[in-house]
Amino acid sequence: QMTARPQIVLVAMFVFTSAALAAFTPAHAVVSTGLRVRATGPVLQLRDFLCDEAGVHDRFVDKVLRTCDDEMIGDVRALRIARDAALLDVIFKPVVARGIEAALDRLAPSVGIATAQVQQILAEAAAPASPVDLPVDMEVEPYSDILGNLPLNTFKPKKPYQASIVSAKRIVGPNAPGEVCHVQINTEKNLKYWEGQSLGVIPPGLSPKTGKPNTVRLYSIASTRYGDDLHGGTVSLCVRRAVYWDKEAAREDPAKKGVCSNFLCDSTPGQSVSVTGPTGKVMLMPESNPAADLIMVATGTGIAPYRGFLRRLFVERTPAGAAFTGLAWLFLGVANTDALLYDDDWQAIAQRDPERFRVTYAISREQQRAGGGKMYIQDRMAEHAEELFERLSRGAHIYFCGLKGMMPGITEMLEKVARDRGLDWVETLEGLKRNGQWHVEVY
Repeated sequence: QMTARPQIVLVAMFVFTSAALAAFTPAHAVVSTGLRVRATGPVLQLRDFLCDEAGVHDRFVDKVLRTCDDEMIGDVRALRIARDAALLDVIFKPVVARGIEAALDRLAPSVGIATAQVQQILAEAAAPASPVDLPVDMEVEPYSDILGNLPLNTFKPKKPYQASIVSAKRIVGPNAPGEVCHVQINTEKNLKYWEGQSLGVIPPGLSPKTGKPNTVRLYSIASTRYGDDLHGGTVSLCVRRAVYWDKEAAREDPAKKGVCSNFLCDSTPGQSVSVTGPTGKVMLMPESNPAADLIMVATGTGIAPYRGFLRRLFVERTPAGAAFTGLAWLFLGVANTDALLYDDDWQAIAQRDPERFRVTYAISREQQRAGGGKMYIQDRMAEHAEELFERLSRGAHIYFCGLKGMMPGITEMLEKVARDRGLDWVETLEGLKRNGQWHVEVY
């Protein structure tokens, strides 16, 4: 496809070629372009790295190697893990720690990272008018047997998987109240998950409250099982940077910022990240009933699982998408237009498949209710209360993900419709839960 987007393909080829050379070429090699190529894999021995890259003098390198042995650091990758966990200063003398850190920053990303970046570039460039073919098959038999093949806690907090960052990109406009990043993580196809599950992330460092290593934070997965690379080698998250605004000082207080969200939003390609999971079975799609409507309700980053749903149904060519005959209806509440998440994707799907997909926004700072006041997601849903209730009565599944503050207004709205129809809302809600139609993951 060189004629369609040649500049992107050439950049992608350069990234991949450079990383491939970096992984398989000795550190002293010089390619014809004059670029010095440094290896990041086992080709580059630890002694060579310390002497040639980190600036450790021959006189002291054996002492540094003994320290590495004591800490069970046997290769450069382990040094990177120690760096990402903020342990270099704990393990080594300051001048050695600084040299190692600077050398790691200069190293090229691994082939796995570069490959994922290339695949991401090409996937973004494609902008398909119809679902894309998948180069690998990650379906089960039958494809709808989700619960029977559910991956759970493959990696646990005591033994997490050491993944690496592919990219962390800001995905909101300049006037959005806060920063949201789409974070793609390379798992080398070692972590399998279903749409609707969550991933655990253990941020590096120690908790200031306990003095012990930081604990797991859970994030809803924002990609399909195929990942954004379409090869099943990545997992994506939608992360809002958590900051604390000190009203008295009229500034952010860095001491109270969210440890994990800031780590993820600030992460760079190739950086190590400890992940656990996958977890969860509350937010799975009912693929055994392809005629069921899906009503997806989100505030902010609560949209994450629905990105996985909608890519599986409308963007990637899957048996679930081919069989789906219901309506996928997305409700998203945000503060302003700049805070809309993945809007281009939703508009493209709506244009391509208006009979099976609908998107409805509640933009609180720009829209008003009919009677005045800000338009919140429960207000927007109230405009469609009768249709929503009717679809639920015919077997629709409704999902809630995001801030728990949206729930009271939504349940009050549905309760009113039930009462107008002469139904008992408590019994109706229990029936929805009993039938597996009511899915809630709020915080």
